[in-house]
Amino acid sequence: MNLTISDKFEQLVKDKEIQFDQKQYELINILAEKSEEFIAYTKQSLLKRIINKKMNRPLGMYIYGQVGRGKSMIMDLFYNNIDISQKRRVHFNEFMNEGHEQIFIWRKKNGVSRNGDSDPVLMVAKLIEKDCKLLCFDEFQVEDIADAMILGRLFKILFEMGILIIATSNIHPRNLYSEGLNRDTFIPFIDKLEENMEIYNLQAEKDYRIDRIKNKRVYFSPINGQNKKNFHEAWQNLIGSIEVTSRSIPLKGREIEVSVSAGKFANFSFEELCVKPLGVADYLAISNNYNIIFISNVPKLDSKKRNETKRFINLIDTFYENKKILFILAETHPKDILIGGKDANIFQRTVSRLEEMQSSDYLDSIISE
Repeated sequence: MNLTISDKFEQLVKDKEIQFDQKQYELINILAEKSEEFIAYTKQSLLKRIINKKMNRPLGMYIYGQVGRGKSMIMDLFYNNIDISQKRRVHFNEFMNEGHEQIFIWRKKNGVSRNGDSDPVLMVAKLIEKDCKLLCFDEFQVEDIADAMILGRLFKILFEMGILIIATSNIHPRNLYSEGLNRDTFIPFIDKLEENMEIYNLQAEKDYRIDRIKNKRVYFSPINGQNKKNFHEAWQNLIGSIEVTSRSIPLKGREIEVSVSAGKFANFSFEELCVKPLGVADYLAISNNYNIIFISNVPKLDSKKRNETKRFINLIDTFYENKKILFILAETHPKDILIGGKDANIFQRTVSRLEEMQSSDYLDSIISE
């Protein structure tokens, strides 16, 4: 017997991977019904779907709520257990970045005309429809005017094509692009979204996985077999059943690669964050996308590694100021990471912040928010 999404949720509770939450359970049951409804819709003939069109098409869902309420976990359950092969789950920023790239390539080849068949947005929608009946977005947010300009037309076409869209976000759709340029032109998109998607506020309890951090080690040194094991177990305990993927964060025409990503959790090496030429803008973008960040293999630093030192200082400052939780696997204790050099004085602030970020007061202040 195939287990339903609700069955899978109950099994996770039974196995103590998650705690039971009534609000989460209510949403799971809604998604279970939507799953059955959409599968039945996709099995109809193309002619019947065209005749019935909008009246027969299941509505998508826009799920919003505060950070750490279980949106990613629920999306995992829905996406991994719906019996549809033509589906895609993607971070919203990554999806929009791909769309802009396809439009750029199309216009470079065909010119800038948008008349008749010369519509790059329609082209993007057709490429999506070719491989996808279900589209799931993580972290639906609109901050870029370039995104705002094409969303209305793109989503109108996708809805008309009968593609089911499920999205998670931290904010109500009416607050999307709230400070954006020419926002009045964006309002019709919000109207279209609310017309074609159920809006659901997930008011669940705080994600209990984060409560596991209380009274736990978040800084592991030196780098040896036991601490590597403890560091890895801390990661596994936190992500639970969340799917681990790789992704990229678009930033000003380029991308920040995240090789290990699981919902609001990310796992980096020191080399990925501080040897590569990243800056404050990169660390802020990472901070905006993740709540808990793991950093492995932090070495001792000296005057020969001044660039790495400066990046590490900026990284810790950014994550501290944005109240992120860090798990670190390092060669030595914070006070011994930097050995002399011109940055020794300013590095004292980094030491202080690293030590504070391990404290129960710091962790409790974030967990209780």
